[in-house]
Parts: sequence; C-alpha cells; structure tokens
Amino acid sequence: MAVIIYPKTMNWTFMKQRPQQLMTQFGALGHQVYFENLAPLSKNQQEVEPSVHLFTDHQSFISRTLPKLRKEHEVVVWTTWSKQRSRLTLFKPDAVIYDCCDEFPHWAKYEAKMVEDSDHLVATAETIKTRLSLAYPGKPVTLIPNAADQSMFNLPIGPRPADLPEGPIVAYIGAWAYWIDHVLFERVARENPGVNFVSIGSPYGDIPSYTELPNVHVLGEKPHAVLKQYLPHIDVAIIPFQYHPITLATNPIKAYEYLAAGVRVLSTALPECILMEPHVTTATTHDDFIHKLQHMLSHPDDEQKKAARLAFAATNRWQERGIAGDEVIREVLLRKQKL
Repeated sequence: MAVIIYPKTMNWTFMKQRPQQLMTQFGALGHQVYFENLAPLSKNQQEVEPSVHLFTDHQSFISRTLPKLRKEHEVVVWTTWSKQRSRLTLFKPDAVIYDCCDEFPHWAKYEAKMVEDSDHLVATAETIKTRLSLAYPGKPVTLIPNAADQSMFNLPIGPRPADLPEGPIVAYIGAWAYWIDHVLFERVARENPGVNFVSIGSPYGDIPSYTELPNVHVLGEKPHAVLKQYLPHIDVAIIPFQYHPITLATNPIKAYEYLAAGVRVLSTALPECILMEPHVTTATTHDDFIHKLQHMLSHPDDEQKKAARLAFAATNRWQERGIAGDEVIREVLLRKQKL
C-alpha cells in the first residue's frame, strides 16, 4: 500500500468528479490518501472517506505528517493538472502519475514538463491516449475512462423536486459552460414547446440566460447526492456539446451516471459517446439531434434496452476504475524498485 497525494486543484465538495471518485476508491483499496483541499485553511486533517484525508495546511503536512508516513509507505503523487509539475518536488514523491483527463488548450504549455517528471501517464479517452502515446513514445500510457457512481443505481422514485416543472423533462446535468452547443439547445427548446428543458449545473463562462424561453429552466448547481432526486423524473438526458478540442477528447462522466440511473441518453456525436452506442444515442447534426430527440420522446422506453443500459453501466463503475488505477500504482512502484 502507498501514500497517495492529490495536490490541490479543487475543493473536495466541488462537484463530485474524477479526482474525488478515484481517491475514494484508492482509500477503499487500502492506500492512505491525502487530498489537498483549496479551502478553508485548517491545521486539522479531516477523514472524508475511509483512509481519505483532506488537508489544507501544506507546511504542516510537509513538515509533520509526511515524514511519519514516509517511514512506512512509499509516496505517490497522482495529479490531473499539468501545472502542478512545479509543486511535485515539495512532496519528494517516490513516483508521479499524471492523469490527463481534459484537453484544455491553456494547459498544453505545461504538459511536456509534467510528462517528463512523470513515471506513468493515464488517459481518460482513446483520443487522449493516442495523442500521448504518439507525443511521448517513451512513457507508458494506460487508458482509465470515467465511470458510474454506484449510488446512482436503483434510485427510488421519490417526490418530484419542487423546482422541477411538470410534464416531459429533457435534462442536461453538468457545467453550464461555453462548450455547450447553446444554439442547438435553444433550437430544440423552441421546436418542442410542450417539453421542459432543464439544466442542472454551475454556470461557467459567458452563456445565454434563456429567460425568453418559458420551457427552459436553469436550476443551477445541486449537490451530487441531491441529483438522485431528479434523475428518476427525467425522460431523456442530453449531452449537447459543441465539436471542440475539449469535447472531442472528453469521456463524459454524466453519460455513465445517466445510464446507471436507467435514463435514455442523447448526445452529439462525440467520439467517446459513439463508443457507447447503442446505450447512448448520438446525433451528428442539429436536425439529426432534434429528430432523434422527438422520436425518443414520442416512444416509450424499451425495457430490454433499459436493462442493457444498466448492465453496461454496471461494468463501468468507479470500483473498476479504482482497481485499474491501483494496478498502475503497483506497477510503477515495482518498476522503480527494480531500477
């Protein structure tokens, strides 16, 4: 077992994403995980999941906690942000694993140095794995996609949330950001006035308000646990992304979570969603998207297809991804021991 440090990039409570999910699984597998939280600053460490500890006082952790841990365990830094490369030496890790989970253009200038200092690369999507393998042929790369949260399976149908309108619901859950195809979203809402289109997620960047469309409801961010109250009431979940370097390399967590909840999913034709066909339906153009959405809304869900969606999600849980990450950690440490 190792001490796994995730250097600060976010708060633990900010949108339960890949870092929180993987660190939870590593803790469950027996590693001692230390997640560097952004705020608030505290000298105390908090155990948020079994063997997963939050810390914010970097100096105290480096000078007091880490030396004691290092006496019994090897130290691994697992990071998802290439800009963290300059902080790696502060932890004096035995191994560094760079988990490339997004293709944000403004991060690219930091990547080469991060890769140089990393012992193993992890990719969330086939496109990222291919690019990393070609760009850095001397570095081992492992594909570990995103996954479904076990808690999203078998959700009870509870009372309808108060801010969820009556009638058919088409929902998008996730960052309400500039990579959404807002032209498409507006068009499908205008062409389907009897359907309510709902967005659940924090706003990010300069985005339309949709105040002139009565059937568009922007509900804002909800805690991850609260999403379970909404998912059973959704008729179709959508991923209306633009074709953009970020989205073309994304492996959407939301797709797995929609499927785990048994909800039908329609996405623009992102490479990773195409790989999920037929469990995820993809559309290439605006007209194609609108046609397929209207077809899904006018036809009841098929129980066999729903069972297949659930079976697919069940083989793509964070538990499986944690095991894959654990194998990477063990392989890296064993390889370094032999040097």
